Amino acid sequence: MKEEKKSGTDGAARPASGLPEAAAADTAAERTADSADEAGAGTTRPAGNAFPTWVDLLVFLGIFLVSNLIGYAVSLLAGCSWPSPEQLSAADEAVRLAAQNALGRFNAVTYVVTMTCTLAAYLAYRSFRGGPRTVGRFSSRGLNPMLLLWGVLFMFSTSVVLEPLLGLLPEVPNVYGRGVWAVVTLVVMAPLFEEVLFRGVLLESMRTRYGVVAAWLLSSLLFGAVHGHPTVIVNAFFMGLILGFVYLQTGSLWSVIFLHAINNGLAYVLLAAGLGDGMLTDLIDNRSLYLVIYLVAAAVFLFSGFMTVRTLRALRRDEKNRAAA
Repeated sequence: MKEEKKSGTDGAARPASGLPEAAAADTAAERTADSADEAGAGTTRPAGNAFPTWVDLLVFLGIFLVSNLIGYAVSLLAGCSWPSPEQLSAADEAVRLAAQNALGRFNAVTYVVTMTCTLAAYLAYRSFRGGPRTVGRFSSRGLNPMLLLWGVLFMFSTSVVLEPLLGLLPEVPNVYGRGVWAVVTLVVMAPLFEEVLFRGVLLESMRTRYGVVAAWLLSSLLFGAVHGHPTVIVNAFFMGLILGFVYLQTGSLWSVIFLHAINNGLAYVLLAAGLGDGMLTDLIDNRSLYLVIYLVAAAVFLFSGFMTVRTLRALRRDEKNRAAA
């Protein structure tokens, strides 16, 4: 899913984060080599129609939509189909389970074709436009246990804090299915494809031109936008911010693939258990206990958010210093 590119998190920036120190494992020499490997990284931002422009980002969305149609057509040709609503909600458990499994197979075929086409087509388009070669990094330093534990905690607290807002939005329909293929799609294929595409190709491409903060925000916005449903868009945007920051902090896609898989796996378990959208407020009847948990989650969210912004500012200063050198 990616080749190596500079993460921009040098030794001077990391102490400011207050996050696990192992996330700062890169040396200054490694970062210098990374900068040399990628033209334009950490240098003065290109002007004019240098990749990516806003048009290039719209082209990405267009490629994604067309790829979805291709994926849908391939699923139909392969004999997979979307079960009817009556089958998915049938009183007969055998009928309902068969429909859920069929939906899982349909989604698996559609997803792998859609994301393969999207990734291949946009990489070809980026090459044609003269964009950077970077696809991403797969350094093992991203698998630091303390950092990953913090990432899980940050994602959980963010989900809890967002509940009042998400509760006002439409309920997420049953579009994922059940069974082995649903698990493979959500827990394996989605983390791999989406992290390579959004935290790798898109974030790295935008970072070259717009800088670390803009790339972090824009890649998260696009990550949210492609999820379609209003409730999922909001949740995916905030998850994208967390995953994008972890990627910038570690310079490794392994870390965000792992966190993405944990997030999707937990969501699937809750949905499969019939717990609706899996909100904490649906799981805890005691309002006092829920309020305590919410306040603790809010404290974690605010502190982690503050440290994230602080670290990103340090990364941006580091970029400017290298550009001026």
